[in-house]
Amino acid sequence: MIWRLRGTLYWEMQGGELFSELLGYLEKTVEGCSDPRPGSNLHYQLRDFFLSAFAVFFSQSPSFLAHQRLMEKQKGTSNARSVFAIRGIPTDNQIRGVLDQVHPASLRPGFGMALDLLQAREVLDSFRFLGDKLLLALDGTGYFFSESIHCPSCTEHHHRDGRTTYSHSVLLPVLVHPQRSQVIALEPEFISPQDGHEKQDCEYQAAKRWLESMGGRYAPFGVVLLGDDLFASQPMIEKVRSQKMNYLFVAKPSSHKYLYEELAGLEKLKGLQEVRRSYWTGRAHRTVIYRYINGVGLNARGSDGIEVNWAEITIVDDKGKQTFHSAFITDFLINAENVASIVEAGRCRWKIENENTNTLKTKGYHFEHNFGHGQKYLSSTLLSLNLLAFLFHTVLELLDRRVALLRASLPRRDTFYQHLAAITQYWQFESWRHLLLFMLQGLGLEDPDG
Repeated sequence: MIWRLRGTLYWEMQGGELFSELLGYLEKTVEGCSDPRPGSNLHYQLRDFFLSAFAVFFSQSPSFLAHQRLMEKQKGTSNARSVFAIRGIPTDNQIRGVLDQVHPASLRPGFGMALDLLQAREVLDSFRFLGDKLLLALDGTGYFFSESIHCPSCTEHHHRDGRTTYSHSVLLPVLVHPQRSQVIALEPEFISPQDGHEKQDCEYQAAKRWLESMGGRYAPFGVVLLGDDLFASQPMIEKVRSQKMNYLFVAKPSSHKYLYEELAGLEKLKGLQEVRRSYWTGRAHRTVIYRYINGVGLNARGSDGIEVNWAEITIVDDKGKQTFHSAFITDFLINAENVASIVEAGRCRWKIENENTNTLKTKGYHFEHNFGHGQKYLSSTLLSLNLLAFLFHTVLELLDRRVALLRASLPRRDTFYQHLAAITQYWQFESWRHLLLFMLQGLGLEDPDG
């Protein structure tokens, strides 16, 4: 069932508790993990370590487990048990010790199951653009930096002043749409030293690995890969095409001299096509100038070089002053009818920074907080759980009418989770459903499922 709230379309989950189903995805994922602890007579199950860490990220409260341990002591039960299905709460050090031994790739099935749910509920159709394509943006970002704490997975930077700094970075793939505020987080690829490679790992190589491991999973959905100028190279384009995906990459003159020399020559011969459109911003007039051409050489590699299709956007004000400019290369055949949509899709890549990376860093996810570094996988595994929490939040907002109403009624995204963290410290709820009903009642909102 599709329904509308404040002009936005949402999809109602039919039957059962959606939150419980999402937790079930995480439990199924954990079932596929090998328990790194020796012996069989263990006080806590492996699932309890994962669910405990996940609950911290889902509630956006670093002190969530401490409050739940206190509630267990005082009341004999807690929200960790009744809401998150945690049977026993390990200590923070126990959680870190176990998760340090679990490779973050073990959590990838959880992302896939959540996406399959969105596909089954036809939510992904609302993210399609350029006909029937999904826009998949890639971008790398750092999430840990230190001059003292480090592990074998850290990237080392040796500075001229003799200092050595250590960092962790990750490639974040997300599905985006120009007209949607939500983004759908996919499986991350961590940027870290690779066995058998002398050179430092980088965003570019991580993207190639992600395509090799996940390309076959997402190509059947019909994907257009969005990326910045770093990805606009022949080897990357060949990798994308080998995975049966389309591409739409930023292409700057400074790093594509041959391409822009060719374009300059074609411009003199009046070989570039142009489309102009004007619009009113509410305050001033703007003119958008699109220029494009199909089948131009990307580089001077001769017979093995590839041809790309190029599109440019320039926006000028009513005085002729340029206010925006960008250009893209793609394998889509460009014409006067679709050039605006192609450029809009290319510009949509910025959503991975605003709606994804910026949200993770500034809207309560504590993305750059060191929850535990470990000596093996801890930092990356904890970040994967944080990204799963972000994905599950999005799924709930799209499919759970109560969550959607609460989110729409509160001023900021992180306000909802601030309320969640506060009330779970003092009240114990029978389930996620009872927690949401309590919040609705407290805000004077009518239950949309009542």
